[in-house]
Amino acid sequence: MDIKVKGGQVLTGDITPSGSKNSAVAIIPATILFDKPAVIHNVPDITDTNVLVRILHKLGSKIDWNKDEKTMEIDNSDIRFSNLGEEDLGNLKGTSLLWGPMLARFKKVDFSNLPGGCTLGLRPLDTHYLAFKDLGVKLKETQNGVVMNSEKAEGRTILLNEMSPTATENVVMLATGLKGETTIYGAASEPQVQDLCEYLISCGANIKGTGSNVLKIKGSITLSPKPHSLYSDHYEITTFLALAASTGGSIRIRKALPGKIENILQTFSNFGVEVSYEKDTLVLEKGQKINLHQYAKKKPLPIKARPWPGLPVDTMPLFIPMALSANEGQVLFHNWMYEAGLFWTSELLKLGANIFMGDPHRVLITAGNKLRGATLEAPYIIRAVVAMVMAAMIAEGESMILDADALYRGHPNFSENLRRLGAQIIELPEDR
Repeated sequence: MDIKVKGGQVLTGDITPSGSKNSAVAIIPATILFDKPAVIHNVPDITDTNVLVRILHKLGSKIDWNKDEKTMEIDNSDIRFSNLGEEDLGNLKGTSLLWGPMLARFKKVDFSNLPGGCTLGLRPLDTHYLAFKDLGVKLKETQNGVVMNSEKAEGRTILLNEMSPTATENVVMLATGLKGETTIYGAASEPQVQDLCEYLISCGANIKGTGSNVLKIKGSITLSPKPHSLYSDHYEITTFLALAASTGGSIRIRKALPGKIENILQTFSNFGVEVSYEKDTLVLEKGQKINLHQYAKKKPLPIKARPWPGLPVDTMPLFIPMALSANEGQVLFHNWMYEAGLFWTSELLKLGANIFMGDPHRVLITAGNKLRGATLEAPYIIRAVVAMVMAAMIAEGESMILDADALYRGHPNFSENLRRLGAQIIELPEDR
């Protein structure tokens, strides 16, 4: 899919974000823990969710997904263990989140191919493996996959070697099925981890420390599924806010997680963007200019991804077009996590952006250049493609973004939602 974007736009309107992608790819696998039907609300219709549904169908799950109502009923009572092929696992790193609940319920995992994901460079699953081993899981890596057995695993105190949300979620789900208490030090605390923990607690799990970096889980407790509504996607909230701010527009974002995304809003304030809440609605007033404050003539504004409650690495691309839309100043972006996470910014040079790549983890953006429409080649990185759309919207003329399919891994109805805000954006099929 290619996208044609008209520049010089100002986005204005009201919008409701979809359910969290990262909550969905954890909580849908979590239903494997139950032998009774589970009901999940606010499920986003995105590529990753559809992949998980296909995999669960292959395992024997019965799934009724009302996409109009965004409600999914999952019955895993007759689920059976089965090998899954490369076509199932090759393009979705989130399928590693099947491991924890499968080990908790079936005591084994035998996948012939490892999951993939965005083109961000090496994304090793060592944190998952080491945590499982520390809990007593027997693990054997094969040439093309992994085999695990948790029959002798038990609750213990472990330290994650990285604050990985997916590793934290995997361990939490596994720990619900182990004897004794599991304590996780260095646990991730992102909203999607909180969402999973709150869901499991509502189903009877004993989990202490939700929202912190130390989690305690008492296992071997009978769980019973309860209806659950996924958090709004904090990445999509950030996306809508960044799109409106960079174009000088105004926006009201409903169900915008008040009290949970202050760290992200603080980064917006560094760009001179101020917002307010009306109950659960996030409000950006029209006409605010991107302003780099004291950084304009002194030193670059540093934007560095950090573990939650720091700025999430996946939101970093959204601030790059905001930097380009300022009249002056510099911003130094530091993506320490992924060695290929900023390579895509070279495409923005085609628009006339002033970008200097210092090394694979850092780029320096100098504001002030007038951007003009061009044809960009999208990477398979969700928010990088969004950032390209943002940059095209603040440029003069028309731009084409080629191979933009990654958008629909994280944003259902992306172009339709932007058109509701006044954008002129068209999706073109590959066989145009």
